[in-house]
Amino acid sequence: MSTLRTIVSKGLRPVADGYYRCRPGIRVLMYHRVRRTTSYDQLSVAPDRFREQIAYLAMHERPLSLNAALDELAVGVQRPGVVVTFDDGYLDNLTEALPTLERFHIPATIYVTTSFCSQRTRHRRYAEESQRLHLDWDECRSLARHPLVEIGSHALTHASLRHLSGETCADEIRRSRDELAAQLNRPVDAFCYPFGDMDTREVALVREAGYRSAVTVQPGLNRSLATPFQLRRTEVTDRDDAAALSDKLAGAYDLPHSLLHWRRMRRQRLAAEAARHSHSGRLSS
Repeated sequence: MSTLRTIVSKGLRPVADGYYRCRPGIRVLMYHRVRRTTSYDQLSVAPDRFREQIAYLAMHERPLSLNAALDELAVGVQRPGVVVTFDDGYLDNLTEALPTLERFHIPATIYVTTSFCSQRTRHRRYAEESQRLHLDWDECRSLARHPLVEIGSHALTHASLRHLSGETCADEIRRSRDELAAQLNRPVDAFCYPFGDMDTREVALVREAGYRSAVTVQPGLNRSLATPFQLRRTEVTDRDDAAALSDKLAGAYDLPHSLLHWRRMRRQRLAAEAARHSHSGRLSS
């Protein structure tokens, strides 16, 4: 599938180049971890590969902070820009990613899950790792004071929001913002849907909680603030050398990734509906 996706994307590159030249936008990049692994992990980028990618952004793109991008989207994007984001709040965002961001002066937003910061829980994908996985509160506060970094919310427990009751979902969204603001002693305006799992209910709850924006995992460009709580993102992996990253930034992967995303979200929606029906059935019995 990966090879076929690459072949299709290469064929789409000339079309994407012309289309996005006429309709520029802001591309938000999605990272998770920066670390060396013995086997491929979709959420991990090796430090040397990360340096290559960030160097490419510094040389060929126009890096923006998330807030600067939102300001441009509010008035209409005049030229392409790129935003770097990280999900889950891993310790290696501080130890491995930050020095590279500082070297190339690239701003970034790190979305943290509050129960991870409290070290009460950890991302279940890496449950077997023995070392500390996530940033603690002192490290979050230090990063929040850094001129290149913004801390956003990734909910309380990293739960799949659409599978939750309305009250619990609202609590995940609202209370994580309040807890972060209290810990960091500053407002928290950015939200990230865990697993990219969201629908109209979750979007409304994020808006009501007082956030300025929220990011999804839906691929593509952002051209206006018509949907500030459904910002699109482009995932970056360890397989993205300079050529592959260039293709992604140019939009060559947007169509195949959009089709894959539609299929994934359809499966999630059906699972969420089944879970809600099952919960309703238990309550009525």
